[in-house]
Amino acid sequence: MTTIYIDESGHSGDMVDSGAGYDFKRQPYFALAGVGLQDEEEWDERLQALRDRHRIPSGEPGARSLVSRPEFSAAVIHALLDRRAPLFVELVDKRYFICSCITSFQLLPSCLGYPESMRLEFLRNAVADFLHAHADAQVLDSFVASCLTPEAGTLHASFASLRDLATHTAEEEEEAAAQVAKGFGRIVEAANTEYHALSEAQHQPWLEFLPPPELNTSSTQAWTLPNLTSFMRIYARIHLYYRHCLADVRLVHDQNFEVQRILGQGKAAAEGADRAMELLCTLPSDHRFEEVAALDFRQSHEAAGVQMAEVVAGATMRFFRDLHAGTGVCPELREAMMRLISEGDERTGYGLKQVVPTRQVRIGAEEAWA
Repeated sequence: MTTIYIDESGHSGDMVDSGAGYDFKRQPYFALAGVGLQDEEEWDERLQALRDRHRIPSGEPGARSLVSRPEFSAAVIHALLDRRAPLFVELVDKRYFICSCITSFQLLPSCLGYPESMRLEFLRNAVADFLHAHADAQVLDSFVASCLTPEAGTLHASFASLRDLATHTAEEEEEAAAQVAKGFGRIVEAANTEYHALSEAQHQPWLEFLPPPELNTSSTQAWTLPNLTSFMRIYARIHLYYRHCLADVRLVHDQNFEVQRILGQGKAAAEGADRAMELLCTLPSDHRFEEVAALDFRQSHEAAGVQMAEVVAGATMRFFRDLHAGTGVCPELREAMMRLISEGDERTGYGLKQVVPTRQVRIGAEEAWA
């Protein structure tokens, strides 16, 4: 049996708890890592050897130690890559995540009837990129309000803010951006027209343009939790990696009572081929489950695998955060992260998936931010 250990870094709550000006309390990125181990005793010894080499105290690595010793994080990543251990990482720009939710659920929802295809995926990315580049806090606030209080009035307000965004951008930006804004405006009008058509024949039609309400926690929309969507994406990638054979795969997440029920619900939704799963699980992934994996929770100090997942998730989050902020990045960690990116394989789901604006996707060690 293979155990995939999962842990996160950079989680600051639901997307509606976004901090002042959507700075997400100075945590703009979220990372979730899954590390697959078969011989756990052997990996225990390897991890201890790396701790000794980098003078990391035994037991749980701890976030403070990882910040002060990025070379240790780099060594862990290299060790996993050297042995081609199953490795699945999701890196999420939280503001872009909200823009993607607006795109998938409000502007290009399933009720419009567009078939899933690479062309549709390209369109979703283009729309989310436009929103990330041009949407102000009012646009994001309006969408969040429509999620928190799902009704006709809040959805109308969200559509109105999107329409205003298209108009103002078309009037104020240069020709290329203005043309994109006009196309964006047509998408807004198409979604709004479909909503009014549904209003004549359907009870609570606004729910067709919002994240699914059946996965609520504490009266908020569960799809606005980045850890849930990242977990579902990683699960679908694991399913792809193991070619639908999950009977001998076990998922172990760091024990966190706040999210255990939510992740259990997300796993069930993924296995049930929920329509939202198709919207959220972009390539590389496979959400047509034939077998399912077990899901368990353990304290991080009890499992070396959870500690290694913590290291990978934390290193990924801090690398992208510091790179984006223009602060110094440890050369050893940069080399390890660029190797993690370059050795990814979309055919199998292995490696790092970046849920970030297209212009900020990293593809090689020599590439600078656009």
